[in-house]
Amino acid sequence: MNLFTAEEYGALAPLFRPDYPGYRPTVLERPNGDQHTDVGKRYLHVALKYTPPGHWAHAYLARAHFEACRVAEAMGVPDAFYPRVTDGTLRVLDYPAGVGSAEHTDFDLFTIHCYRSHPDDFQRLDRVDPTLEAIDPDVHLGELAEHLGLGKATRHRVPARPYTQQAIVYFAIPSHSTRLPGGLTVGEWLKERMTRSLVYT
Repeated sequence: MNLFTAEEYGALAPLFRPDYPGYRPTVLERPNGDQHTDVGKRYLHVALKYTPPGHWAHAYLARAHFEACRVAEAMGVPDAFYPRVTDGTLRVLDYPAGVGSAEHTDFDLFTIHCYRSHPDDFQRLDRVDPTLEAIDPDVHLGELAEHLGLGKATRHRVPARPYTQQAIVYFAIPSHSTRLPGGLTVGEWLKERMTRSLVYT
């Protein structure tokens, strides 16, 4: 988990402010679309849709996306489903003491762990694929990868601890216009999945 440092987390953390559009403190997550809601977790997104051209945070987004391209190339991801920076998202996470995340799988193609203050506290609940681990041990597959037959989405969780946990991850996502084997576009599928998983307070 060396892509970013604690100092770089500190540089991104000031975006936890009401006027930054990528931070929405009134939106809670039900990661699996069920009744298990993550309460107390804070997160913000760095993405091209939230920041104007040339925004300083784009350098962090670009670094994570370059790593996603390397991983996708090594995995043999089909060209149509190659990650796009215009659709990818860098997520900055803050878990206060006593707060964790429910067991879940991610929506994306794959997730890159860019930084974690307590790496051992992230729990993968499925066997790690040795081929993927050889490509990058800080990557796990999401539900889109499973739809494409690239492997099983990894169940994982962040258990609550008596101390603060901080993390940065990158969600690698193909073009929203690409059509999945089931007929929906990536964008349509994500919209339906998020409708089941976001709670507006």
